[in-house]
Amino acid sequence: MKKSYQKILGLELIIFIFLMINSFVFNFLTGYKIIFFLLIILGVFKLLLGYEKDRHRYIKDIILDELIYLIIFLIAYYFLGIFIGFLKTDFLNFDSFKKFVLPNTLYIILREYFRYLALTKSEGNKYLTIITVILLIFLDITSNIYLTSFNTKYGTFVFIATIVIPAIFTNVVFSYVTKKVGYKPVLFYCLFMELYSFVLPIVPNANEYITTIIDITLPTVICYHVIAFFETIKKQKLNRETIKKKRPFLVVSLASITIAILVYFTSGYFNQWAVVVASGSMSDSINKGDMVIINKVKSNYGSIKEGKVLAYRYNGKIIIHRVVDVFEINDHYYYKTKGDANNDVDNVLIDEKMVVGVIDFKIPYIGLPTVWLKNL
Repeated sequence: MKKSYQKILGLELIIFIFLMINSFVFNFLTGYKIIFFLLIILGVFKLLLGYEKDRHRYIKDIILDELIYLIIFLIAYYFLGIFIGFLKTDFLNFDSFKKFVLPNTLYIILREYFRYLALTKSEGNKYLTIITVILLIFLDITSNIYLTSFNTKYGTFVFIATIVIPAIFTNVVFSYVTKKVGYKPVLFYCLFMELYSFVLPIVPNANEYITTIIDITLPTVICYHVIAFFETIKKQKLNRETIKKKRPFLVVSLASITIAILVYFTSGYFNQWAVVVASGSMSDSINKGDMVIINKVKSNYGSIKEGKVLAYRYNGKIIIHRVVDVFEINDHYYYKTKGDANNDVDNVLIDEKMVVGVIDFKIPYIGLPTVWLKNL
């Protein structure tokens, strides 16, 4: 065995033993500690084996194609959010940036650079490649193991289903892509998937099983595209300029606009807000499962007249009922409301501070899947 191979094997075995001790004895590689651990690994690795410049071709082409797939994924994912609901994120929050965004970003960058160096220096040796992939799988598992409770069988099952299995799939796929086109396309994909939820105000309310399916399926699709990309070049002998001309930039533009519209109407951060009606109190004018567009009212409360459909907050929920009476006391407005299908007027006097907005538009029944899922 070449000396360089022996160095790689020895270093990776030491790392593996250290990760085993961390997982089953100390469990101290959390947060920024694992960042320093990876920095030490890279420093030793480069000291022993030197620096390897990324000379792969078609990096920009693969990244741009990845972007298309990722934006199409976000369209489908946020469309799914219409049916499963949305959650507000820590939108551009400094505290979340410090605790989650920065350490996760640094972890991804260091992990992918280590993957690239280890696979490149292995020079295609299949045994070293397999050992590197296994090490990276274990690195991802041990970096998340502190988040898991093994006190119950269900906790163990969730750990295997949502952490172990995705770690296996993604590291096999990422290692293949890295060998073909370098670390930059994988780094772009990982950072995109890690950071989009912190720069958008809402994300779909997906459970861990939907997230696991995405974590397995999406990298596999992109890996398949990389294989097809190089097969196309091999068979048709297309040069780089020809490939660029065939790239569907219109897809990216349309996808970006679609995501912007979905975020705009469902986040609640803007003047319009899309909400699914979960009760039948307004039937037949607004039915259970209809999606209504709320036009926010911020100051002009005098414009809300009798007969308007009002959205207001009460006990942590948004109620949508029709205004039946309006009171003005000391330049402050109050409203009495009633559901069209209810016999009695609501026993709550609505203060203008409780008002969210008025409804002028609805999309019939598009939110029924959301209602069904909530009632399961």
